[in-house]
Amino acid sequence: MALNSGLRSASKLFKSSQQLVSKSDKTCLNLAISRIKLLQNKRSLHLKKMREEIAQFLQTGQEAIARIRVEHVIREQNIWAAHEILELFCEFILTRVPILETQRLSQNVFVSRDVEQEQPNSSREFT
Repeated sequence: MALNSGLRSASKLFKSSQQLVSKSDKTCLNLAISRIKLLQNKRSLHLKKMREEIAQFLQTGQEAIARIRVEHVIREQNIWAAHEILELFCEFILTRVPILETQRLSQNVFVSRDVEQEQPNSSREFT
């Protein structure tokens, strides 16, 4: 009985889709990477403009406003760094997917070989 359930679960593994990540998932990752880059460019331009404004405030002697703006700049830099981490993670996933798929395929082959080797023994047990 346990062997038959093992055969069924192994065959389900082998028959399941061979791809961990579909083509549409890869496309979404590529689009996410390009959007993140676009946001980073937009934020870097905004940061540059904010820094120039801070310099103007300091030149005119408005330190209180400049300090508030510096806090905003720090927040924007943190968000920019978070976007960079997300971009790197998406790129990491895209580069690792083929490796994971080949590992999964090789594991499925090993499972199917184990199932084929166990089948002759199962016929002897039931006779």
